[in-house]
Amino acid sequence: MHGNIILKYRMNGVPVFAADLSERKAYTSALVGLRTADIFLLVQPGQPLFPLMGVSGGRYCSMGGGAPLVVEGQLVAGVGVSGGTVEQDVDILESALRESVAADKSDMKLEVVVIPVSDVDRAKLFYSGLGWRLDIDYATGDDYRMIQFTPAGSGCSIIFGTNVTTPAPGSAKGLHLIVSDIEATRFDLLRRGVAISELFHDACGVFHHVASKDLVSGPNPGRKSYASYASFSDPDGNAWVFQEVTPRLTGHIAPGDTSFTPELTNVVRGASAPKPGTETSEGSSDLTGVTALLQPKLTGETYVQ
Repeated sequence: MHGNIILKYRMNGVPVFAADLSERKAYTSALVGLRTADIFLLVQPGQPLFPLMGVSGGRYCSMGGGAPLVVEGQLVAGVGVSGGTVEQDVDILESALRESVAADKSDMKLEVVVIPVSDVDRAKLFYSGLGWRLDIDYATGDDYRMIQFTPAGSGCSIIFGTNVTTPAPGSAKGLHLIVSDIEATRFDLLRRGVAISELFHDACGVFHHVASKDLVSGPNPGRKSYASYASFSDPDGNAWVFQEVTPRLTGHIAPGDTSFTPELTNVVRGASAPKPGTETSEGSSDLTGVTALLQPKLTGETYVQ
């Protein structure tokens, strides 16, 4: 890694300084092996990389919008985005990185969940009453019948019937349905005559416990995304859970983003942080290793990776 420019693109009307900042962000991420947004905290007074911003002729930059690029576990380059606010630069960068990753992988989309029921016609009546779309009701004689329903707006369907699955009826638990307004959804089911729980949340703020004693009545106080629930069951006892999701999680939560509970935010950020004494998926080691990598630069020497 030598810090050489591979590609630089500037849109019409973008200030020259923005192009310069994007280059510095890419340079920093390529040589340090960390997102520039993560470097920001490490270069504050008293932190391990505090001298970094004053070396290399000022080419290092700790503003969000830079990230290392990794191919098959190998750090190959850095990319930088600039021109908007820091939050906008980070959002654009993360979207681009996700698109690149998605393009390199085969799509794996959950298509069908098979649920066990004891009375096929009773189950058909129940799921029809939820307002779900009936796709298929297919039978060959008395020993095989397959019914498929699809919830409104879902890319995944459910299947049940006769001789389509072996688990005991009612044994499917924790099937989650994602909704954007859990109060409106609950009211709709009550209007349809479906028994549904009161809204609840879990004080742990990450997911929810199975035991009711660990749950708190009412939606999450801040209506944080992923944090409010309601449950219902079909006639056999197959258990469903509504979960309210507004903004969706990505692999990186920008600084200042309060869409999620503090507990969930900490978990997500912790999962992407370097672990002491370990090699990360981005090819960079822990802070001790990063400091050692940069030490020649901090003393004014030349270092080429």
